[in-house]
Amino acid sequence: MMKIERWIGWTFCAQLLLILVLGGIGAARMGDPTLRTATFLGGGAWLALLLATGSPTGSVWASYRGLLQFVACWLIFPLFKGIATVFIAHRADATLLALDRTLWGGASLTEHLLSWQRPELSELLSTGYFLFYFIVLLPVIGFARRRREGEARAFFLGLTTMYLVGFSGYLLVPASGPYAAFPELFSYPVQGGAMTAMLTKVVAAGITGMDVFPSLHSGIGVYVLGFFALGDHRRIALLLTPVVAALVLATVYLRYHYGIDVLAGVLLAALVLAFVRRYRKEIDA
Repeated sequence: MMKIERWIGWTFCAQLLLILVLGGIGAARMGDPTLRTATFLGGGAWLALLLATGSPTGSVWASYRGLLQFVACWLIFPLFKGIATVFIAHRADATLLALDRTLWGGASLTEHLLSWQRPELSELLSTGYFLFYFIVLLPVIGFARRRREGEARAFFLGLTTMYLVGFSGYLLVPASGPYAAFPELFSYPVQGGAMTAMLTKVVAAGITGMDVFPSLHSGIGVYVLGFFALGDHRRIALLLTPVVAALVLATVYLRYHYGIDVLAGVLLAALVLAFVRRYRKEIDA
């Protein structure tokens, strides 16, 4: 299992370097100052991650490996926009929509939810979608403080695996999502209030144009919930359940994802949780 952990670490490091280089080239060609800043900050985080990845287990740098994997991928993530703008000529939205329509009986799951639109529901689900950041960041902060413990290593290993597979999906199946690809089918933003309007601005600032399949927003939410549920944190899992349920539904209701994206994200979370469960047993043995 230790060999797999190291393999995942080096593979993720290589993947982030690829995104950093391609995204950095895209940022330079676009002349985008925000993406140039992301290139600089992401490059610094990647160098620190490289040092931690190459450090022997038990060393000070190695203890920060999981945290640095998370920090580096969040700082490098905006560079997907540079890749999408400069290198991606065709997106997979038409294919994803067609598959989703087949999967859900002739209409995509996003289309099925068009009739659900209500300002009050939009506000509730926008709140759930926004809480994703806290669902991820709070456990990251908590486990970073306990980074030498096996439970923290297990959490970061699973989280890194989620991002590794998810970013591979973005690169192999680039898509911009229902509202961006098919504005004639999906009006945007949905009817709502202050929270919906704020979320629309947050998404507009962070959208990359190729971060749809699989839905990491859904998948990572389910992963965090599952990690606590399978551990000794049942009360936390109970509190998270309605929030994660709202988050998953929101990704489709707000027209950011197709149903097939969400299914792929949830399936990925289930597979990673099974892997992490086995890892937990081995380190506890």
